[in-house]
Amino acid sequence: MCAVKKLPVFVCILSVCILHVSAQSVEELSQKFPGKYAVILNHTESMRIYFENGQPVAETKVTREILVLDDKANGLYNKYSVFHGSFDELRDIEAYTKIPDGKGYRQVKVAEIKTESSRSNGVFYDDVKESRFDFPLLVKGAIAYVSYTIADKDAHLFGPFYARSYLPVVKESFTISYPQNMTLLWNTRNNGDHTIQQAELKKGKQNTIIFTASDLKESERYNNGPAAAYYEPHVLYRIGSYRNEKGADIEYLKDVNALYRWNYGFIRERVSEKNEELKPLVDSIVGQTTDATLRAKKIYQWVQANIKYVAFENGLEGFIPRPAALVYNRRFGDCKDMACLLTSLLRMAGLNAYFTWIGTRSIPYEYDDVPMPVTDNHMICVLDLNGQWIFLDGTDPNCIFGFPSGFIQGKQCLVGISEKEYKLLRVPEIEAAKNLVVDSTFINLSEKGMTGNSSVDYFGYYATMINNDLLYKDASGRRDYVKYRMGKASNKFLLNDFSIRQNDPASKTINISAGFEVPDYGKKIGQEWYANLILEKFFTSNSFIDTAKRKVAVENEFRYTIRQYTILSLPAGYTVSSVPEDFSLSNQVISFTITYRKETNRIIACQEYQVKQLLMPVGDFPLWNESIRKIVNRYREQVVLQKQ
Repeated sequence: MCAVKKLPVFVCILSVCILHVSAQSVEELSQKFPGKYAVILNHTESMRIYFENGQPVAETKVTREILVLDDKANGLYNKYSVFHGSFDELRDIEAYTKIPDGKGYRQVKVAEIKTESSRSNGVFYDDVKESRFDFPLLVKGAIAYVSYTIADKDAHLFGPFYARSYLPVVKESFTISYPQNMTLLWNTRNNGDHTIQQAELKKGKQNTIIFTASDLKESERYNNGPAAAYYEPHVLYRIGSYRNEKGADIEYLKDVNALYRWNYGFIRERVSEKNEELKPLVDSIVGQTTDATLRAKKIYQWVQANIKYVAFENGLEGFIPRPAALVYNRRFGDCKDMACLLTSLLRMAGLNAYFTWIGTRSIPYEYDDVPMPVTDNHMICVLDLNGQWIFLDGTDPNCIFGFPSGFIQGKQCLVGISEKEYKLLRVPEIEAAKNLVVDSTFINLSEKGMTGNSSVDYFGYYATMINNDLLYKDASGRRDYVKYRMGKASNKFLLNDFSIRQNDPASKTINISAGFEVPDYGKKIGQEWYANLILEKFFTSNSFIDTAKRKVAVENEFRYTIRQYTILSLPAGYTVSSVPEDFSLSNQVISFTITYRKETNRIIACQEYQVKQLLMPVGDFPLWNESIRKIVNRYREQVVLQKQ
């Protein structure tokens, strides 16, 4: 094991006090957390910030005790992992199970701790390591114990401390000890009910802040919910400034200015690169085009079509873009690399393009509120086009020029204008009318059921989504996808021939057309024929939100409008006897209409609805439920045809 630097005495004493096994029995905790097979009895993290070679660094001692409440925990909670990497080095680790043995416990160490590269979804390669092991013999009353030390080599990269975990937590503490010549800035998030308590201590040349929590339910996850950072209580903390050994005050992460200085250090070399070898490429892409917008479009679309996005990180490579010429020659890169190539090519074409840091919508923080690296996880290129800001994300091969990628809508971004100048801009949210689906379905009724054909046009983010979904599908996969997209009226839907075509490569608009059959659709009673012309029911009883259980907002990928026309050709010898009344509602959550129009030999039903929010707050749930109740009632209504 590596030697661990000794923590201040008062912090060690505090940790021992908190780690003292709870007096609550297994039975008492089973009653407090009914139905749970295990709880985190104690969880402590003790961080010490200090100076090494004149720079602030930190190390954190983490200890966790998991108490087994039921034998069923064995097989569910045995596996445990500790993640670490080049910036957060694992210094030591100890793990064992304390098994009840008469009046006391016997200790059984884990058999083996394996350390391997961690595999993350969507990341081709990174330097994150995973040390994993199995706790032995998790029987009722046993305590699984793990303790390890993490060395934080760059204090800019402190991450949030979350109070909740995957199991209920009985007692928890997070302490930060730091020198008196240092300013530490912190705040708690989603802590309106004061789940996290805090206290401060001062002793000698050290300051300590202590965050504690107790009797916490396990973390909850929700379908269509935002990331945990939006609702789980957690602590954000950073070094604002410190006084160095020469007596000079150093701004570390005091504000956005300090963060930008740190960020700019990673792109300084890329900004100064001339990349003359790429000039022939730029000339071949833009040709004789003089219009700035067309030049920008051509370059963006070339990068989308020719450079493959591959996410891979390795130490500082997670922050420093690779040279534009290297990205071009490789034909692949991560978000920083693609931003670098885009920025370089656009600048060589005489356009004002800039490296830009941004967080995806999974991160709720703003730079002017949380000036920390944790506020972003993405890089794009921002173009100043005749005074209009265009947000270009090379990682999405089908994103439309002029649209930001969907997962950065509404986010604040940090645009690097020069070494001394930056701008904070707000990425627009694309209005629902631009993300449009128009479905025209023509149907005929017969004794056997319904036959018809549909033509569906997709615009905006819907077009982007369809193009991306189809990107790597073979013939069988495309047919399954079209059936999924075009299916309607009943689970008896049968897909016939279909076609897919891109209407306009620039706007990415795409059309899917298909023939279909639905056996046994419609109902004849005597001289009357009944048919529901709302072939696709977007809302059912499952669309209601359980307001007693759900306390977290509902997230949509984008705002959108769906307009569906159903055109029924009247069967020979029949006329329209009755149609339902038109219906409409509109509020801040949703707009919805159903209309009917009778013509000489046909009847046209139109359903249109519009989702207006990227994030529907909890306070709008009652309005949503009331809207859905009204819509579901209207979905039951049918057209009646009368035999002449």
